[in-house]
Amino acid sequence: MRSESSTALYSLVLVGAGHSNISLIRRFAMEPLDSVQLVVINPESTAPYSGMLPGFLAGQYAADELFIDVAALCKQAGARFIRGSLEQIDASAKILSVKHRALSNSRQLRIPYDYAVLNTGAAPAESFPSTHPACHYVKPIGHLLRDLPLIDEKMRDNNRSMVIVGGGAAGIELAFAFRARYGFDAAISLVAKRSISKDRGLSAGASLIRRALSCKQIALFESVEVTEAIDSEVMLSDGSSLKAHVVCVATPVKPPSWIDLSGLSGSSGFLTVNDELQVDGCDGLYGAGDIANLPSSRERSGVMAVRAGQYLASALWRKLRGQSVSPFRPQKHWLQLLNLGDGQAIGVKGAFAYQARALFRLKDRIDKKFMSRFKPQIMSIGAEMRCEGCAAKLPGDTLASVFDAQFEDGAITTSEGVSRVQSIDALSYLIDDPYLVGVLAMRHAVSDVWAMGAIPSSALTLIAVERALSKHLEAAEFAQIQSALRDASEAYQVEILGGHSLALQQPMVAVMVEGATNKSVPKARVALGDEIWLTGPLGSGVLFAALASGCAVGAFIDRWISDALKSLFDASQIAVKAGVHAMTDVTGFGLAGHLKEMLQGSRLNIEWADRIATFQGVDESIAFGIRSTAHADNVQYAQHIGSKAPSPVVFDPQTCGPLMIAAPPGVAKLVVEQWKLKGLSPQQVAVVTTETS
Repeated sequence: MRSESSTALYSLVLVGAGHSNISLIRRFAMEPLDSVQLVVINPESTAPYSGMLPGFLAGQYAADELFIDVAALCKQAGARFIRGSLEQIDASAKILSVKHRALSNSRQLRIPYDYAVLNTGAAPAESFPSTHPACHYVKPIGHLLRDLPLIDEKMRDNNRSMVIVGGGAAGIELAFAFRARYGFDAAISLVAKRSISKDRGLSAGASLIRRALSCKQIALFESVEVTEAIDSEVMLSDGSSLKAHVVCVATPVKPPSWIDLSGLSGSSGFLTVNDELQVDGCDGLYGAGDIANLPSSRERSGVMAVRAGQYLASALWRKLRGQSVSPFRPQKHWLQLLNLGDGQAIGVKGAFAYQARALFRLKDRIDKKFMSRFKPQIMSIGAEMRCEGCAAKLPGDTLASVFDAQFEDGAITTSEGVSRVQSIDALSYLIDDPYLVGVLAMRHAVSDVWAMGAIPSSALTLIAVERALSKHLEAAEFAQIQSALRDASEAYQVEILGGHSLALQQPMVAVMVEGATNKSVPKARVALGDEIWLTGPLGSGVLFAALASGCAVGAFIDRWISDALKSLFDASQIAVKAGVHAMTDVTGFGLAGHLKEMLQGSRLNIEWADRIATFQGVDESIAFGIRSTAHADNVQYAQHIGSKAPSPVVFDPQTCGPLMIAAPPGVAKLVVEQWKLKGLSPQQVAVVTTETS
C-alpha cells in the first residue's frame, strides 16, 4: 500500500522478459529510481531461461528451476506488470500499442514511454512447408514447453523416431537432451543445413561434437536441408527422406511482425541498433536480444543477450541521471558450453575445444548462479504488509457493530413485479496493472447482481488513479482503466452510463451495477439437508499474499486470472431456474464468513466436506504459512462456523470469487450437472445439518 504520492516523472517501459530486461528489473529491485515509473510488458508472469532448457529436457533440472518469476520480481522492483503483447510502435509519438491478454475482446492499449527497451524475442521462422501432425518449433520456448506432453506421448512407444532440424548449438543440445529423455530405443536424427565445421562459434569443436553424437547414436546429416515434412517423415534436399514421428525445428528465427508494422525494420528485417543499443533514429527506444542487429557482426546468443542486459542496466541508469554513457563493446569470443545430457559438456571458445564432466559442472554453476540473481527475496512470514483487493474490506465484525440488520448482496426495489437490484463494489490495486484492475473491478461488481439472480444492465464507475508529479503518467493510467472498463462492460453485457475520476495516494476502481429480475434469490433462506456448492475453487487471497511476500507464484496467478474473469451469469440463471433456496458470492469475508451470513437467523449448522478445492499453488502457500492480512478478522467473524473446517482457505478473502448456492440434493444435482456443461469446476463444501441451541 502506498503511503505517499508517486514522485515519478518519467516512464521506462520494458517490453518482453528476455535476459536483458530481466537484468533491468533486477537493477530496479536493488536500486530503485524515484523519478522513474517502471512498466514491464510480457504475455505471461514467468519466463523460461533458455540456458537450462536442455538440462530440463534431459531431467537434470526441475520445472521450477527453469523459470524466472517475472511477476514476483516486478513486485519487488515496484514495477507495473502488464500481461500483454506488443502489437506496434509509434516511435515518433513514443507510444506502444499493446494487446492485453485478460479479455479476448480487449482492444489495443496505447502505452506512452519516455524510454523503452524492446526484448521480446524473435518469431519462429517457417523453414520448410509442413503438413506433419507433430512439427514443433523450439522458439518461443514457452510454446515448446506447452507442447512437451504431446511430444512425450508421441515418443512414449518403442521404435519412435524424432528429427531435429537445425545444426547450431540449440539443435545440437536438443538432440543430446532428447536422447537422455527418451533413451536409446528412440531413433534421433539431426539435420544441419551447413557443416558444423563452418559454424564460426562451434568449428573448433566440430570433431568432438560429431564423435559425441555418434556415441549417443544420433544420426547427423550435414550440408543438407529439409524441403518438406509430411505425415511421418521429412524430405531432404538430396532426395532422401527420414522417418519422423516428431519433428523439432531449431533453425534461425525471423523478426516479429511488429517490427515491420512499426516501420523499424532494417535491411535484415530486424532492429538496427547503434553502439548504445538505441534503435536507429528513435529517441529513447532501445533493442536487445535476438531481435536486434548490433553494429559489429556478432552471432545471436544467450551470452550476448546477458551482456546486453548488464550493459543496459548500467547505461540507462546513467542516462536517466543525465550522465554520459560508454558504448556497448561485445566480446569477440565467448565460451560456449554444450550440455550432452549425461553429466558432460563440450566447451568451445575460439580455437579451444574440450569435453569433460568438469565443464558440465561449470555450466551448471554458471546457470544456477544466473538464476539465483533473479529469485525474489522472501519476506519474513507475518511481516508488515496490507493485502489489497477484496481483502482490503472492513472486517465483518466492524460492520456488524455499526449495522444490526442482515444485508443482501445488493439493494432491491420492486415495482410491478420486477425487482431492481443495485450494488456497488470497489477494488484497490491488488495487482499493479491498471487495465487488469479495471477488468477485475467490473467482474467483481457484476457478481453481486448475479448472486441475486438478476440480469446486469448498466453501470456507473469511479476511477481513482495514483497521484503523481507527472500529469501524463496520471493520464496514461486513467486511459488504461477506462479501456478496461469499456472492454469488461462488453464482456459482461452491461452499459456504462457515466462516472467520476480522482487522483489519490491509493489508486482504486469502483463500479456501481444495476440489474433486474422477476425472481430474486435471497442470501439467507437455507433449509435442513441443503447441500452447499461453489462454482469453483478458492484461494485468491493466499496467492496475492504470497506474491507480496516474495514467493514465486506468478504462474499460479496467471491461471487464477483466466478463471476469475469467467462470466458466472449463466451459472446464476441456471441456479435461479432450478429453484435453489439461497445464493451469494464468496468475497472478502471468506467462505466461512459468507456461510455464516447464509445461515443467519436459521438456527442451523453445517457439516464441512472432507476437503476444499483450491487454485494451484494455494495449498503449498498455506503450508508455508502464507495468510492474507484479512484472515484473522475472518476467523473471528465466522465464529463457530469455521471451527471444524478442513482447511484455513475457508477464511481467505476472495476477489472475483465463486457463486455459492444452498439447495436440496435433487436440485443441487441438476444445477451442478449444468454448471459442468458450462466448463465450471463445481465443488460441494458443506451440508446443512440439524438445528443448534
